[in-house]
Amino acid sequence: GAALARQLGVRFIELDREIERTAGTSLSEIFLLYGQQGYRRHERRCLEKILESGEPCVVASGGSIVSEPATYDLLLSSCYTVWLRTTPEEHMARVLAQGDTRPMAGNAQAMDDLRRILDGRRQLYGQADATLDTAGKSVEQSLRALKKILTPAHNRKASR
Repeated sequence: GAALARQLGVRFIELDREIERTAGTSLSEIFLLYGQQGYRRHERRCLEKILESGEPCVVASGGSIVSEPATYDLLLSSCYTVWLRTTPEEHMARVLAQGDTRPMAGNAQAMDDLRRILDGRRQLYGQADATLDTAGKSVEQSLRALKKILTPAHNRKASR
């Protein structure tokens, strides 16, 4: 997302970091203090604020955004969306490489859980305007493929 934004000359917004910035605390604190519903409220407000600004940007949302239908519908109707699909194993490796150990913490069945979650969300993810399979591809290869997807789309629907 950040590399794409740089190449397009627009701002990159990682929705979870925007939530932390506006809430003045970490996601783990938000979940601890307000639970899943509190997080979803922050997520919706931040997305609305981004969209209201009208500023062209690239937004990276967490995969769980599909869990809140109204917020996901807002994203789908307002933005050109791309599902970055990969294997569950690569997905987990990427999350861990980013320093997020929560998926594995105290959970021997984490991979089974991830497979179940991804399978359950497949139809929702499939509602995106485009799908890019990033399995086995470098960031550079994925970025080149993403730009090919976006070039014709950029003229059809406002990109964010």
